[in-house]
Amino acid sequence: MDRYFPVMIVPEREKGVRSFRIPRVVFHAAVFFLVIFLVLLGILTYDYWKILRQVYQNKHLTIENRQLKEQIQLFQMKLNTLSEDLERIHIFETKLRTITGLEDADLTQPVHRTKEGEEFPVNENGESDGDIPFNSPLSSPQKPQGKIFKDLEHLKDYPEAPEYQNLKDLYEKKIATNFGLQTSYSYTKEWNELTKQSFTMATVYAEFDYKFNVVKSFVNDLEVNIHKLDQFQLDKDSFLRSTPTLLPTKGWITSYYGPRISPTSKRLRMHEGIDIGARTGTPIVAVADGTVIFAGKKPGFGNFVGIDHGYGVESYYAHAKGLFTKKGQLVKRGQRIASIGNTGASTGPHVHYEVRVNGTPVDPLYFILD
Repeated sequence: MDRYFPVMIVPEREKGVRSFRIPRVVFHAAVFFLVIFLVLLGILTYDYWKILRQVYQNKHLTIENRQLKEQIQLFQMKLNTLSEDLERIHIFETKLRTITGLEDADLTQPVHRTKEGEEFPVNENGESDGDIPFNSPLSSPQKPQGKIFKDLEHLKDYPEAPEYQNLKDLYEKKIATNFGLQTSYSYTKEWNELTKQSFTMATVYAEFDYKFNVVKSFVNDLEVNIHKLDQFQLDKDSFLRSTPTLLPTKGWITSYYGPRISPTSKRLRMHEGIDIGARTGTPIVAVADGTVIFAGKKPGFGNFVGIDHGYGVESYYAHAKGLFTKKGQLVKRGQRIASIGNTGASTGPHVHYEVRVNGTPVDPLYFILD
């Protein structure tokens, strides 16, 4: 009996008891295999659960990687546009350096500071190389000022910026949509560690976009300012080229601007220009850039040339011998337009030279620089 386990079956309604014996070895073997089966089932169940979890993680990471690739491509496009803007600014900066003559400026040159705080460039012997202070507007740029530079100082304070919070919310919504969490994602991201980790990318995206927008705005404003500076420089250069700062010929001033006794009428009259005497045939040049508005004979003035320089400034040249220009022609400063003569009401070879501003005669010597 020790080698068997008796088993008795007692039916509820039927009479008679059924009994049979199970060998102890078979019973122990059955228990052993049952335990082995349960252990194997547990291992397989755990492995299957791990596989399902890995599949979920792989699917999650696939979606996250796809989104990362899209964002990287988008950021790369934004950086490319920023690079193009910086390249345009560099071209304008080179152009301005060329116009202003600063393209060869040596910013590493030693300087000498005076008691008044002015700085002068010096050579190897410590001697001054010029008269213009280093800190003057003509020699070196001043410290940048203005709104666009102040904006860059707030880049570190981006977490408190409303624009940053809006960008972060938009990116969280985009991430939630990609993972099929259109609703209640603000709670889901807190208890699911994998989802929570993905949502932290919204902070990175928002930070990049916010800083990019600030820098982009800075670059745009800087480009606008450089354009304005370039336009100002062009306008200034055009204005200088259109200012009558030259004498129209080489000779001697024989009569100045102002009241005088007319050599022809012998009466006191206003002399509205200056007379410059010279040998007959001496070239008469344009005193500034402009457009010829008259070239021909005028009563009392003989051969006459009138030039409109823009900005309301006109110059007149009278008593010429020969004319070398015609109406409507564009002329440059120093270009030959006529020659000294003695035509019209003239008492000798000279040029009568006038400058008028908005139709009013002014003393030409006010403009002369040479």
